[in-house]
Order: sequence, then structure tokens, then C-alpha cells
Amino acid sequence: MSDNEFRVLVAVGPDGARDGTLDFAAAEALQRGTGVELVHVVHSLVVVPSRADHVQALDTALLRVGRTVLTDAAERMRARVDGAVPLSTEILSGPVPATIADRAAGRDLVVLERRDPDVVDRLLTMSVSTRVAAHAKAPVVVVPHGWAPAAGPLPVTVGVDHPSEAAGQVETAAAYAVASGRELRVLYAMWLAEPYQDTFFVNHTREQWTAEADLELQQALEKMGDLGTTVTRAVRWVRPVDALVDATRRSAVVVLSRRPDHGPHGTHLGPVTRAVLRHAACPVLVVDRT
Repeated sequence: MSDNEFRVLVAVGPDGARDGTLDFAAAEALQRGTGVELVHVVHSLVVVPSRADHVQALDTALLRVGRTVLTDAAERMRARVDGAVPLSTEILSGPVPATIADRAAGRDLVVLERRDPDVVDRLLTMSVSTRVAAHAKAPVVVVPHGWAPAAGPLPVTVGVDHPSEAAGQVETAAAYAVASGRELRVLYAMWLAEPYQDTFFVNHTREQWTAEADLELQQALEKMGDLGTTVTRAVRWVRPVDALVDATRRSAVVVLSRRPDHGPHGTHLGPVTRAVLRHAACPVLVVDRT
């Protein structure tokens, strides 16, 4: 198997990788029959001449941490794949999100673990996993810290922004559901802020609006034909982020889409997707729209 066939990329952070993340990545690699590449990124530092010795010592310490966490992750991954697919490890250097996103090019899947942020992280920065999910040129799965595979046949759930856009968001999710042997649930959540509801519902009832959306979603799915698995749909009157986070408690994987962007990175995540990534109870797969 050549280097370009290590098509499941797992980013291992300085805290290592939890069992759930390795379980998920191993299952994906075995299902796909492709090699697993474990990488750890050592953040590049700006060298100030008067501090060169200090920076060199820090670099050495960071490399030591990287080798330790990679060795541990590789041993545990090796036990999971049991020689069925090859395994490689590598330490990379550079800005962490950008380096992982660059390495993701051409991969079938990138697997990251969500590190539960402290207060400062939540206020000041997006997480590494969120940045990679936004800009990688590959599907990205973010696995919650401490997640473990659930027993039972949970579905794959895909969130759609609007029934008229369902086809572009459902097709990839359906293919993933078929490959994993799971049913597909298509979820559309709709909501108006309460100050607007009295005005809007003068000529429409909430029930009429949701029924019309459900019919539109049904018609969009029917136009797609046979998707290869059982498909159910749900239209809910609730804030989209609440509906999707709730769905992560009842799904094997939740699939969301990046938004097209005309900026230098090409895609970005909307506020709902970012919030779901932060609070999800199951792995979230972020993909490009077809």
C-alpha cells in the first residue's frame, strides 16, 4: 500500500487520543480497507535571537510529547486493526489547524477529537477541530471527548438547511449511511424568534407552515429516488441548533455541510454548525455539499 493509500487521517493532540476516537477511526479504516495515518503537529515557534536556546529547549520538549502521544496512539490503534490495514505515524510542524487541513488533502476522512475548551478558549478562539472542519479539503469527523460507540442500530442523521436544498446535503449522508449499514434520518428544523411569531402567524398557523415544509422535503427526497437505505424525515418547530444537538443523542453520526465561501479558504462553517460541533454527544461529520 503506497503513501497515498493511507486515506484515514487521525490528528492526535498533546493530550493523546481517547478510546472512542481510535475506535471510530479504526472502524472507518477497516470498513474502507484503507491505511490509517496518525499525525501530531508541533506548533512552529518564532525564534527570537536572544531566546534561541530557550526555543530550542522548548522544541525538544514538544517533540518528546509528540513522540510519546503518537507511540501510545499507534500501539492502541494497532491492537484495533490487528494487521488488517497498515498504520503510519508522523510528527509535523507548523500552525496546528492549517497543517492538519493541508495534510487532509486527498484523504477519504479526517478524524479529530473535540477537546473540551476551558473558559478562555471558549471566549477567545475557535477550536482546532472547528477550524480544520471548516477548511479541510476532505470530509472531517469531530469525535466528542469521552464518546463511546452506542449499542444498537442508531441512524445516521443529516441536517438540511431548507427542503429545497436537501438533495445537495442528503446524497453524501446517504452514501455514508449505506456504507455503514445504517438507516438515514433527514432533519429540518424551523424557527422564528417569538417577537415575529404574532405577525407571521396572522395568516398562517405553525401547523400549516411545518406541514408545507414536510411536504416540500418529501417531494425533494422522492426526486432523489432510491438512496439505498431506509430514509425517514422529521420537520421540527425548534431552534435548529437545539434540534441538531438533540439529534446527536440519538444518532450514530450527524452529518452537516460546510458553506461555500468566496474568501481565500473556499468554505466556512455557519454558527449552527459551530455550536453543534461544540456540544454534540456523537461524532459529527462535516462535508462539502454535492
